[in-house]
Amino acid sequence: MIKKPFVIWLVLFVAVALFSFDIQGHRGCRGLRPENTLEAFKFALEEIGVTTLELDMGITKDGIPVVVHDRYLNPEKVSKDGSFISNRIFIKDLTYEELLQYDVGVMSEDYYWPYQVPVTGAKIPKLEEVFELAKSYMKKTGREIWLNVETKVSPLSPDETAPPEVFVDKLLSLIEKYGLEDYVIVQSFYWKTIMLVKEKNPEIKTAALLSLGTLSNSKWLGGLKSIKFGFNVAKMVKATGADIFSPKYTDFSDKVLKEAQQLGLKVIPWTVNDPCDMIDLIELGVDGIITDYPNILKTILIAKELDSCR
Repeated sequence: MIKKPFVIWLVLFVAVALFSFDIQGHRGCRGLRPENTLEAFKFALEEIGVTTLELDMGITKDGIPVVVHDRYLNPEKVSKDGSFISNRIFIKDLTYEELLQYDVGVMSEDYYWPYQVPVTGAKIPKLEEVFELAKSYMKKTGREIWLNVETKVSPLSPDETAPPEVFVDKLLSLIEKYGLEDYVIVQSFYWKTIMLVKEKNPEIKTAALLSLGTLSNSKWLGGLKSIKFGFNVAKMVKATGADIFSPKYTDFSDKVLKEAQQLGLKVIPWTVNDPCDMIDLIELGVDGIITDYPNILKTILIAKELDSCR
């Protein structure tokens, strides 16, 4: 027989784990449903219970914010009339109506996810549709969820997208329209974007994405140079005004984690899919994890079977 104090402790542990640790479904839940589709976001919310939907933003020729990772239609992920496309077409060169001619619910053999359930005919959604989905879900369930929106704009390829100023203005306009100021995070590898967000609305939360590749090029860092910060990454991130530091999970140390948290930053690494890596990061003390398999992360937080990877 299980003693009552143990049951009470377990319930409290699960509650604390789930509500204090940020379970971010990467592109909805890329490992389970086609990335950045309404089907992926619905599944992540209704079947898994993520705390944050992570997604990507592009802008069409006619100025519509859409949810798509690549700056172009990717032949590995996009089909038309039942066949995968052969050429890259930039999102900025297509109107939204033209974009609807393409399907993104079935991946090619070159972009294979073994547990991903195809959704034939799925389309690239408007960002507005995801905001509507989130608002409806919160109203229906009473649960508060976050939307972590990455601006897909590169300082190395400025001609391939709208400029960061346009991304920020359109995103902030939509956030205001839907009253989601308290539920949206704006993240970017291009730190100029998150700096612009803080200039225009300091109350909006932002996340500074980072990898070793972007750290080595100040163009990505909004002109910040690591030498001026004594090569202290946490201080650089803090200088952007960001609330969250999101490094590649293999590219930071316990020391950097502690430095960032001491500066008041939350640390939420990307994109962690191996259960053992998830456990290691939870034990290290990160504040959340971005993953293609939020179902696995949630199971670990509930079960906490730490010995399974030893």
